[in-house]
Amino acid sequence: MIRLFDPGLEQACREFLGNSPQANYCHDPAWMKVIKEAYDKEAFAFVRTDPDTGAVKGMAPACFLASAAFGKNLVCLPYLDYGGILAEDSETEDLLRDKLVAEAQARRAQLEIRSRDPLCGLPTPKDDKVSMILPLSERDIHSQGGDWRGVADPGPVDSLNADGYWKGLDAKVRNQVRKAEKSGVTVVWGREDRLDDFYEVFCVNMRDLGSPTHARGFFEAVLRHFPGARIGTAHREGKCIGGLFRILWKNELAIPWASTLKDERIHCPNNALYWESIRFAFEAGCRLVDFGRSTRDEGTYRFKKQWQARELPLYRYQFDEKGHFLEQSWHVAQGKLGWTRNIWAKLPLKLANSLGPMLRGSISA
Repeated sequence: MIRLFDPGLEQACREFLGNSPQANYCHDPAWMKVIKEAYDKEAFAFVRTDPDTGAVKGMAPACFLASAAFGKNLVCLPYLDYGGILAEDSETEDLLRDKLVAEAQARRAQLEIRSRDPLCGLPTPKDDKVSMILPLSERDIHSQGGDWRGVADPGPVDSLNADGYWKGLDAKVRNQVRKAEKSGVTVVWGREDRLDDFYEVFCVNMRDLGSPTHARGFFEAVLRHFPGARIGTAHREGKCIGGLFRILWKNELAIPWASTLKDERIHCPNNALYWESIRFAFEAGCRLVDFGRSTRDEGTYRFKKQWQARELPLYRYQFDEKGHFLEQSWHVAQGKLGWTRNIWAKLPLKLANSLGPMLRGSISA
């Protein structure tokens, strides 16, 4: 039986997420509230339950985006790297996928399913985007196998602490962390009390990248609905020069957003923020740190790679309005917005900050 998520299903869904090794923070039902409160978009989830016991067997969160600029898109999930179908067996996965395809067809929308794991029976989409994951067990960090799947490994974590990990880092990385300290960079952690500083730096960075910024209300909603969320801000000479948003979820630490001021990067604030986050992950007993999506061989990819993050495939399955699978992946928002990046990067900051949040809710990236 497949039904729409409602508050009465939340406890059962959370039990399902708690027992599923493939579950990640993007599957959390709280995202439906975040998206609604921040952008007033229609977010929902299809849930398959056992007809006899009522136990949840699978779920698929989704959000409908429609605008004149970007068309109609059903995305699982926008604004995040993952959040696709989560199922305990292939039958449930097929039923949920068919339900999403049918829903998109009924809305005459394109469908994009984002996942950290491949879907059964579909070709692997061609994509240069990858997921960067840092495993925190000694076995997985030093594993040379190309098939590393520590994300879903339910076994015990091998003994490794922050000190051992630190000693295993390249000397260049350790020196960059020390440089931040010698430059007077300090990191402060908090929640709502850190949001103003984080958001100011985030907006500057997004404008420089040529991308509309998220609304401040988006981050407010994330803090409101994710008790494991924290913001770290890097300061030097009384000025905030960098910020990082992390989410502790189950035994994973995710870092979905991080920014630093371009002119201050010589002082390595990003290195200080990431090292503090990784050290916290060890202290919290996490199995992994999720650095999020990167484009292979670009700057952010190389930065994450130096922390011993592993490259894993990022699966983005896309279907046209008629439900036909598209073998060549294209990113709905980025493909249509790409030509404007150079123009956006030259906008006055005040104008970019005013227009960005109005556009961002319709951009799935």
